[in-house]
Amino acid sequence: MQSIILSLASRYALSTTEVIQEIESAFARQLSQWYRQEVMVFLRKGMRLEVVAYGKRNGLPVQHILDLPAVFSRNQFKTILENHLATAAVIKQVRLLKGFERRLLWGEVVRNSAGDDILVEIESIPDEPIIAVCPFNRIGLHERHAGRLQPGQLRAFHLRRVDPVLVNGTPRTKVVLDRVSKTLTENLLRHHLGDAAHRFHFRCLTRYVGHKSIVLTTRRLPREVIVAVDRELQERIEVRIVKALP
Repeated sequence: MQSIILSLASRYALSTTEVIQEIESAFARQLSQWYRQEVMVFLRKGMRLEVVAYGKRNGLPVQHILDLPAVFSRNQFKTILENHLATAAVIKQVRLLKGFERRLLWGEVVRNSAGDDILVEIESIPDEPIIAVCPFNRIGLHERHAGRLQPGQLRAFHLRRVDPVLVNGTPRTKVVLDRVSKTLTENLLRHHLGDAAHRFHFRCLTRYVGHKSIVLTTRRLPREVIVAVDRELQERIEVRIVKALP
């Protein structure tokens, strides 16, 4: 049984404890619907499910062991389990990725067809590469037909949104990126400032994608940092020093 649990944990990127909890939860929910009463399921040795029904008799709580329904086949067992584990894996992944929303991510372009959305491989979670999508309308006009986002190139993106979705009935994680956000300009500046970023206070006031970003700062930004961001975005970074940010 341990080898089965370990195999499922590896397949769905879950811990063994999470796999056991999801197995019990999946069948508790299904059997509660079938029996039309509260049912708890416990995974025992040999992948055997122990089904316990809870109710009341004469106003007192009672419980009794139930048998699995005769129509409950091995294929049904497998289907329910796989669907539930796939959903749990996606929810876990979405929860982790939500912490990266509005941040800078570097990704490798894996597909860029004319007039279509761009597919990008990101790895915000160690050893878990994810294919994200950058919608065509979230790319600057200057980059759509200039060979700037070709397969194999590593580019900076703003993580716009992470959501769980169903694709042909299968749970999937949808990661949406963009190259047009003001936040991308700010995050690229922080990235190139490195450990010194905390000493600077700045804000991208306005961004005219492909032309220029207007950045307000309370102290002069290093020229090499401005040039690095300029080259990545292919637009002028106009820096204005102010006494205080609005």
